[in-house]
Amino acid sequence: MAEKKDNLKAEKSGVNIRDFWLHLWTLIVPFHGQIFGVLVLIIFAEIVKLSGPYFLKLIIDNLMAFDATRIKEILIFIALMFASNEAGSLLSYVIDGKMFQILGGINEYIPHQALQKLLSLPLGYHEKENTGNKVVKITRGVDKIDSLLGNLSWEVVPTIFQIIFTAAVLLFLDWRFFLILLFFIPIFVFLTLKVNKEVYPYRRKRFMSQDESAGVMAQAIININTVKSFVQEKKESTKFQKIISQVKDNIWLEFSRIIKYNVKRNFVIDVGRAFILVAGFFLVWKNSMSIGSLVFVYTISEKALLSLFRISRIYDRVMESSEAIERIYSLSLEESEIKNAKNGFKPKNIDGQIEFKNVTFSYSDSTQKALNKVNFSINAGCMTALVGPSGGGKTTVARMVYRHYDPTKGDVLLDGKKLQEYDLYAFRKFIAIVPQEVEIFNTSVKDNIAYAKSNASFQEVQAAARIANAEEFITQLKGGYETLVGERGIKLSGGQRQRIGIARAILANPRILIFDEATSSLDSYSEKLIQEAMDKIVKGRTVIVIAHRLSTIKKADKIVVLEKGKVIEEGSHFELAQVSGGLYQKLIKLQEVGDVD
Repeated sequence: MAEKKDNLKAEKSGVNIRDFWLHLWTLIVPFHGQIFGVLVLIIFAEIVKLSGPYFLKLIIDNLMAFDATRIKEILIFIALMFASNEAGSLLSYVIDGKMFQILGGINEYIPHQALQKLLSLPLGYHEKENTGNKVVKITRGVDKIDSLLGNLSWEVVPTIFQIIFTAAVLLFLDWRFFLILLFFIPIFVFLTLKVNKEVYPYRRKRFMSQDESAGVMAQAIININTVKSFVQEKKESTKFQKIISQVKDNIWLEFSRIIKYNVKRNFVIDVGRAFILVAGFFLVWKNSMSIGSLVFVYTISEKALLSLFRISRIYDRVMESSEAIERIYSLSLEESEIKNAKNGFKPKNIDGQIEFKNVTFSYSDSTQKALNKVNFSINAGCMTALVGPSGGGKTTVARMVYRHYDPTKGDVLLDGKKLQEYDLYAFRKFIAIVPQEVEIFNTSVKDNIAYAKSNASFQEVQAAARIANAEEFITQLKGGYETLVGERGIKLSGGQRQRIGIARAILANPRILIFDEATSSLDSYSEKLIQEAMDKIVKGRTVIVIAHRLSTIKKADKIVVLEKGKVIEEGSHFELAQVSGGLYQKLIKLQEVGDVD
């Protein structure tokens, strides 16, 4: 409810211009020096460009009072006019070159910064944010910044200085022309500000709909197997069509208002132009101004008035860019809830002793406690299994070990130190996980296995694949280890993806190894191969196995039974199987009769 009120308030208030420019300026910090350099060149170029019409005035005045003695003078003025035009052209060439360098740098810098920010944010952020929305937020923001800075350098900034210098020249020549310009410019600016305030709510809705449509499209493509399997192509297409229809409606509502105001803005320029001509005609008639001066005044004021209209159109685009730029700026302000300790401890090696001390944790979107005052230890070099009903807190424990989340209360200790005391990236290098759904990249089998160790030799990759019982299927692929596996490993079976995940974990050579439901969704043959692979690699490591199938954990040194976020039983398979009425005993009996898989 509070979020809706904030959105309504934002829609009514429109864009805060000052904040918008400050945010844009903040996003391009490394380029400030280069931009100031271009700004100086633009000022100099606009002064040079004003000299051309002035030399034209002198030529016309000399022609109006022509005699043979002035031919040399006229030719000099023509040469000077040519030189000023060429100097302006040369300056434009230099400015264009420097601006393309700046825009190229920004196109590299901002996406890289945005990706770094996204990668640094905790798992909780990515679980809340739609993938399509995140990608669109970056790409649209970069496109708008690129377009906006280009327009500023080639249109807006030169025109602003052109108007300032024109006003100064008109004031020097005749204050009446200055007053005409001074009268019409504020009216024009008022209309421009008014139209953008009116269209802002439609613009904002359009961006929200576009983000939503990108999210829907991304989800449909990412989950294409499910879409096709359940014959839901029409449903996804209809859902997308409905959202982009809203985009179309908001575009019309937005731009219909802009084009109506364009008529009014054109009228202001036409009236201003007429006033300048009437005033000039009157002054020439009264012999208070030469014809050359009138041509000079009309030429520079015409440029200023036309440039003013061009600025208004660009300002419309600036305001249209504001929402996208604000979003990428908001991303830059996002802070990770998981803070990496300054001068955190960077271990050269770890034993792998893990302890949960009175740990309580709740996910931000849930009122229930995922873990509630949990106390247990995972012994170094031993296998500890976590079992219990779904939602009991097993995966949350694994996330706590990785420090993807921090406890709300209590502490998770590694070798007697709180995880918060370690350098985040240093201790994570000693941990590897094989999840239920192994995440596969759209690259080769070899690169997927070597993901955690990119400098691994082919022999190392091959050795890891053999231990994981993966080489059996890899050699049967058309390209062997160089076979491209498709997005999310779509060309591989579930068992094959799992074995690549195990090979990846083996190659990382972790001290702590986590198997999170690694065999739960596999057929018996794949499960057997993976179980064999697990047996080969667990020796001498701290192993955490999260499992529903109790057959996979009988060999565990310790079994921790979790239910509703609490540890309710702890012991070996033999010990827990003897506990009359215990949850573990119930799970064994249910699996024996086939009620639990």
